[in-house]
Amino acid sequence: MTGILGTALSGLMAFQRSLETTSHNIANVNTEGYSRQRAELATKPELFIGPGFIGQGVNVANVTRSYDQFITAQVRTSASAFGEADKYQKLASQVDNLMADSSTGLSPAIKRFFNAVHELADDPTSIPARQVMLSEAEILTQRFHTMDARFNELRAQVNQDINSKVDSINMYATAVADLNQRIVIETGKTPNGQMPNDLLDQRDNLLLKMSELIDISVVADSNGGLSVFTGQGQSLVLGGQSNQLEVRQSELDPARLNIAIQGGGDITRNISGGELAGALRFRDEVLDPAQQKLGRVAISMATEFNAVHTAGYDLAGNAGVDFFSGIDPAAVPVVNGAANSAGASIAVGYSDVSAMDFSDYQLDFDGASYKLTRINDKSFQTLTPAQLTNAVPGLTITPGTLAAGDSFLIKPASQGAQSIGVNITDPLKIAAATNAAVDSDGNAYVVNGPMPGDNRNALALAALENKGSMLGGVSTFAGGYGQIVSEVGTLTHAATVSVSAQETLLNQAKGSFESLAGVNLDEEAANLIKFQQSYQAAAQVISMSGSLFDSLLGAIR
Repeated sequence: MTGILGTALSGLMAFQRSLETTSHNIANVNTEGYSRQRAELATKPELFIGPGFIGQGVNVANVTRSYDQFITAQVRTSASAFGEADKYQKLASQVDNLMADSSTGLSPAIKRFFNAVHELADDPTSIPARQVMLSEAEILTQRFHTMDARFNELRAQVNQDINSKVDSINMYATAVADLNQRIVIETGKTPNGQMPNDLLDQRDNLLLKMSELIDISVVADSNGGLSVFTGQGQSLVLGGQSNQLEVRQSELDPARLNIAIQGGGDITRNISGGELAGALRFRDEVLDPAQQKLGRVAISMATEFNAVHTAGYDLAGNAGVDFFSGIDPAAVPVVNGAANSAGASIAVGYSDVSAMDFSDYQLDFDGASYKLTRINDKSFQTLTPAQLTNAVPGLTITPGTLAAGDSFLIKPASQGAQSIGVNITDPLKIAAATNAAVDSDGNAYVVNGPMPGDNRNALALAALENKGSMLGGVSTFAGGYGQIVSEVGTLTHAATVSVSAQETLLNQAKGSFESLAGVNLDEEAANLIKFQQSYQAAAQVISMSGSLFDSLLGAIR
């Protein structure tokens, strides 16, 4: 009877564990990251009794979770790709909407300004026409300022996002390292390497959340722990230890944030995947170029317009002054490195605004030669002093007395939109006339004094609307701005397509994961009935074995 009773008891215990596991699944049907568990049953070793072997019942060999490392890795990879594409697209859409909107964009303002210049050319003595031209100039420069301010707001938003994402990554890395320690301890307590399933689920869920922020690779350890690396191989978690990321300000541009391993070097260019990479890529591919190219339009317009305006004469016959303010052709903005030697300086001016590049440049001096790095694409060239002067298109660079280690940030275009202003407040000061005239014999002479009806300089100013003053002399001011809008629109459209594709891939990966690891209530309900009936049957065997034992005792008496 002992064999029957022992076998029945083993079944009773096994089906009780199965019911407990099924109940655990049902209770966690809505728990984020939970993987369905199953009690694995194994036959007890049979007993040899002479005529043959007789079974001894069942053991609960293990409680396992439904898990596939390849599907799990695919979900993390897809989540990382979608996070990057989605963040990039959302930020790029803001720039696209800003620049293409007629109420905030620059194209209508440029058109209205030159319409006012044409009206002045039609009636150069009209004070109202002159006042309208000044008003439209003010509106135009304010539009530059508004767009530049919005770009700065977006940059502040991106910087805040970068700090937030780095803090979250560090928090997840610390939590994963802590779970590693707990999992290793719990696994070491078991005789056959049974795993703490709920802790594993928690760790996998943290890794998924981390992958949404940054692309990671995971390497499992033999003791149940694991190591986590960024997509380019920098370690974030090594067993029970975590490495922290940190945000650093660029030495030459405090508004520009970079990512580094705490106590180590800059890894910004090695960041790939996830929302952090999406924010960085948006800054480098959309925000910075758009703001710099907008500044290039402002600088080109101010420089070209001032050159013509100063060649003319106002209503009083005085020589024209700069129409636009804030742009000095001889003084391109330069930022000195904090560690530069005393008195270190360079002079940078615009030599040809139609050919000028939009990117910032970093200039480093090693004591003998110069390293000139184009910030937007990180390309660089090593130059001798003789080669330096015209190394940047549209600029002239003249170094002062420098020492090894001196560095400078040259910003030819990025501050143009915020700097441009209107220099004239008196409509009488608009230089619509010239002082050159031709007598009846065809001889040129200079007029000293007012020429109120002369519109020749106003016509020259109006002609700038259609002059190729940008992009190597092939684009107008409006065309130069239109190219920015087109480029941003193209990048935004491509990002939208990418988001749709990555979302589909992510949903497919999640679907595969759910079909493997998700809790199906119908299936669990069926298991509940099956294990309940099995439990009841085992109980019946125990009851029957008791009756048999009572019968045996009765026969002996």
